Amino acid sequence: FFSNKVKACFLVTDGPRTTDHDSMCTVVTRSSSGVVVAGLAGLVRHAARWGAAGTSQLAPLGNRQRTLHGRVCASGASGASGASGADQAGVKKAALMIIGDEILSGSIQDTNTPWLARFLRARGVDLVRVEMVPDSFDDIADSLHRLRAKVSDNGFVFTSGGIGPTHDDITYEAIARALGLQIELHGETQQRMRVHYDERGLELNESRLRMAHLPTPCKVLPPRSDIWVPLCNVAGNVYILPGIPRLFSAMIENHGDVFKGPGEIFTMELYSSLGEGDFGEALRQVAADGRFQGVRIGSYPNTKWSMSPNADNEGLDYRVKIVVEGRVREDVQAASEAVSEVIQ
Repeated sequence: FFSNKVKACFLVTDGPRTTDHDSMCTVVTRSSSGVVVAGLAGLVRHAARWGAAGTSQLAPLGNRQRTLHGRVCASGASGASGASGADQAGVKKAALMIIGDEILSGSIQDTNTPWLARFLRARGVDLVRVEMVPDSFDDIADSLHRLRAKVSDNGFVFTSGGIGPTHDDITYEAIARALGLQIELHGETQQRMRVHYDERGLELNESRLRMAHLPTPCKVLPPRSDIWVPLCNVAGNVYILPGIPRLFSAMIENHGDVFKGPGEIFTMELYSSLGEGDFGEALRQVAADGRFQGVRIGSYPNTKWSMSPNADNEGLDYRVKIVVEGRVREDVQAASEAVSEVIQ
């Protein structure tokens, strides 16, 4: 729908694209799960102007795909049409511990967090906490216990970093201590390492063998043929991974079926020409409405928008993006309508 101050279009990914010019909405069907923009197209017929009164009519979205990015999309397990209240109780949560002095000092920039957030979201898993800790036995243990409690037994705790061959790589030992486990040489990992280093004419010395000493007992998920590094799973919900981004992502992707939640996450994005301060109180009231307890509403300013008196924001499509998301499609739709009604 479009109002004087809010514009939104609806787009469900993964399917053939058609353009409904009558409703000024680009619609994409999603055959794999039957998710379509049913019932939403009519909302855009209420108004078709953007900005202050007297501005020109907004062109059909089919002609504006490069500049307008509003959409309703579903991510998660295919075939679902939205979770019921009972289903939401079984939503899987995940947490991530980033380990390393180099991260906290700014020497290395973490890229694993945004990658994992996107990966899990696409599979219907909520990433609910990320902690960065130094190479410290106590800090790793404290974080591990907090994160495990946060996601519960059926969730996932990922760790990134600290499993290399040097003295400050203590993640395996720290996690073993925290969980009351032993550290033992893992024979299969040792053999894969031997093949790897022999092919490169390198010695499998004691420093490198440190990387094959794993918390025990543990479950090692089968690695890809081109990666010897083990994906070590301990205590049911803890997954120990390297910090190197290409390995971190490849090892998780290789076991994508393990890291999956129930149902889908539905998202609607609305775009406003107002500033956050103009509608903040109204948006707070919608977010506090008891009808939308299972819906998250966020407001995000366009970082390219300038508040300078002489600023030229002519080429920008919006000032603030409002994101409405949840696991029940009808609730997301209703909350989005409520947002549109209060921002007039």
